[in-house]
Amino acid sequence: MSMNEFITPETFNAIDDLEEFITHVDPESYIARVALEYLVINSKSDLLEKLIEKLLTSTSEESRTWAEVYQIDHLLYKQEISLIEATKQLTYKKVKSDELATLIKVFQLYNYYDLKNFEMRASLSSLVAVEIPQLIDGFMKNSLLCREKLIMQGVHLHLNEVEESRKCGLELLENALTPSMKAIAYNLLGISYIICNKDMALENFHKSIDLAKNLQNNRMLDQAQISMNFTYCYWNETDKLKEDLYELTSLNNKQGFAFYLIKTGKKNEALKILDDIDLKIDNDYLKAFDQYYRGLISGERLYFQKSTKYFELAGNLYFRQLPLNELNRIN
Repeated sequence: MSMNEFITPETFNAIDDLEEFITHVDPESYIARVALEYLVINSKSDLLEKLIEKLLTSTSEESRTWAEVYQIDHLLYKQEISLIEATKQLTYKKVKSDELATLIKVFQLYNYYDLKNFEMRASLSSLVAVEIPQLIDGFMKNSLLCREKLIMQGVHLHLNEVEESRKCGLELLENALTPSMKAIAYNLLGISYIICNKDMALENFHKSIDLAKNLQNNRMLDQAQISMNFTYCYWNETDKLKEDLYELTSLNNKQGFAFYLIKTGKKNEALKILDDIDLKIDNDYLKAFDQYYRGLISGERLYFQKSTKYFELAGNLYFRQLPLNELNRIN
C-alpha cells in the first residue's frame, strides 16, 4: 500500500490531539509508521514510546520492523545502550521498505559521526545522498532530507569546508520541518563564523537561543550559549558573556570557564581548573582544547603542537585552526 503521497507535514500538524490519534491509529497502517518519525523530530518522547510499544505488538511485520529501528535509536538517545551496540543492531536489521533502509543509513551516519569513524561516514553519506532523492515524495522523504542536511552541515564544518557547511545550513533553514532543526542549524552556522566574523557568529547564536527558549529545550539552549561565551572570550569581550552559565558541570563548559579565566588574566586559576578535570577527559576533542588552553597559559609551542594533533585525531579541522594560528604567531 502506498499512502505516501498523501502524508505531508500538514497531515500531522492538522491533528488536534496527538495522544488520542496514537491511541486509535491502526498499527498496521503506513501513517502509524511515519508517525514515529514525526514524534522523533518533534521531541515527543513519551508519545513515541507509546507508539513504539503499540507497533511492536502489531500483526504487521513491516510495522514491527519500523518500531524496532526507532526503538534502537531511542534507547541510544536515552543512553540506555552504547553507540557501538546501537550501530551493531542497526547493521544487522533486515528491512523491506526503501524509506526504512535509508533511515537506518541516516541513523548510522549520526552514529559514525559520533564514533569519529570517518571512512564509514564518507561512504554512507554518499549512499544517502543518492538514495533520498529516489524516495517517493512525502513527509518521510522531506524529513530524511532535513536530517541529511543537518548531519552534512556538521560533517563539512569538521572538515573545515565552511562554505559547504553554511550552504547546507541555509538550505536546512529553508526546508526545516521543525524549530529544533532550525535551532541546530543556526548554532552550527554561528560556529562556522567564530574565527572569522564575530558579529555573524553572535547573530546566529542569538537566533538559536531564541528558538531553544521557545522550545524549552535546555540541551540546545546550553549548547548555543556555550558557543556564544566562547566567541566573546575568543574576541576578548569577556564583559559581555553570561557568567552564570559557568555553573554547568559539563567538561566542555568547565574548559570554557578556564578560557574565560585566561582571558581575564587569571591564569593560575585557569590552570587549576584544567588540572582538576584532567583525568576525566576521555576524548580527543576535549584533549585538543585542554592542550590549546595550556598553550595560552604557558606560551609554549609544544602544547599547541599537541593540540593540533588531537584536533586531527578528533576529525575537527575547523577548530584545528586555533592552535595553528598560535603556532604561526610564535613563529
